[in-house]
Amino acid sequence: MPKTPEDNAGAMKVGGGHAPEGIERAAADELLRCNRCGFCVESCPTYRATFHELFVARGRNRLAGKALDGEVEIDDELAEPLFQCLLCEACTNVCRSSVKTAEAMVAARHGYWKAKGRPAAMRMVFDRLLPNPRLMARVMKLLATGKRSGLSTLARRLGLLRWINARLEGAEGLVETMPSTFLRERLAGMGFERSREGEETTMVWRRKEGADGPRIAYFIGCGTNFQIPDAGEAAMRVLHAGGCEIVVAEHVCCGLPPYSYGDLEAAEVLIERNVRTLGALGCDYIVAECGSCTSFLRKYGQLGGEEGKALAEKVRDFTEIAAGLEVPKLRDPMRVTYHDPCHLVRGAGVRDEPRELLRRAGCELVELNEADWCCGGAGTYNIMHPELSLAILERKMRNIAETGVEVVATACPSCIIQLRYGARRFADVLGGRKIEVLHVAEVLARAAEDEASEMADEGAMCQT
Repeated sequence: MPKTPEDNAGAMKVGGGHAPEGIERAAADELLRCNRCGFCVESCPTYRATFHELFVARGRNRLAGKALDGEVEIDDELAEPLFQCLLCEACTNVCRSSVKTAEAMVAARHGYWKAKGRPAAMRMVFDRLLPNPRLMARVMKLLATGKRSGLSTLARRLGLLRWINARLEGAEGLVETMPSTFLRERLAGMGFERSREGEETTMVWRRKEGADGPRIAYFIGCGTNFQIPDAGEAAMRVLHAGGCEIVVAEHVCCGLPPYSYGDLEAAEVLIERNVRTLGALGCDYIVAECGSCTSFLRKYGQLGGEEGKALAEKVRDFTEIAAGLEVPKLRDPMRVTYHDPCHLVRGAGVRDEPRELLRRAGCELVELNEADWCCGGAGTYNIMHPELSLAILERKMRNIAETGVEVVATACPSCIIQLRYGARRFADVLGGRKIEVLHVAEVLARAAEDEASEMADEGAMCQT
């Protein structure tokens, strides 16, 4: 039976052994460096959508500082600006003092839940589903069946979802469909074989004969597994074709969802499990094609003690590894623009590699204005704060419209879901153009298919 956050209360290892309360104290000290200069104003997507002082870093920091110092009690109304922060870190990027507003918001949210208590739905997801991948998969399979059969759409039209929970109605409309098979279910068909790595049961895709690429522990994120499996499969195929050996362990969610909500104890449970599981594999790298997973796994260096630090040093984004491999060429070059996922570009510092890969694959890359501005997806932000998310998304779609392209590439499942929703929701903004949103890995996989097809055609011509 997996441990619950209650079993691990106070066990969060931050910066050398601080408990969650230590995170709050560290955040309070961090906020003392905010001098309210206003450099954050121009870069904050939520402020640009609302022009409200409490929806920009300097306003939020002032509120969080008072709450963490005990000067004010955060009620539901005051909690709103703290929870509506995207945690995109754009403010930190332009701040002269590099104030870590996102970390302060997490600490303030933790304090809020500590005072108010966590709602039942939050306890169910973070305490029971995320630490139990098999139960999570069964729940997601039911949701997928309902989505594909049209039952969830019918429930939305009849208002049943609104009756259960108003947020479910918006969530159901974010995706057109759900996959019939999840990524983990596809592994055997791709060439993976069941294996043992010490005490861990794994799936391994052995290197091709003569290949000498790195041995990679592939981290399958929740969004990739349950909603965007094609992106994960494409990334694995690209890596394997490049000579890598790929190991998939029975890890759990990276922990970013509960961490972002301020549920630090629930995050600690998942971090501890992953540090133990991934650390036992002895791989050269730990790789994800999800920018959010990549960024948070690297954060294990601060959140997971010494073992977490050793693991974090091995974490790479898919695009970082793929940039060192041979890249196939598209038969018909496509005009593409690229959207930078927040966690990937700022949290993990990966900006150039995705663009380099697209160019090497034969794409004409059209740079996107405000490419590194959040799209409004931010995990479940588009569900919890739909109106603000839509305002941010519309700005992104207007910038995409200006490029004149028909393909948008990115490197995060949450961004893919949000941008695909934006392409449907703001068709008028796009002038009626049908926009395809792809992961960088999917563009490379298409290029590989083109090369394979050309080789087959040449072989057929030689035979004749």
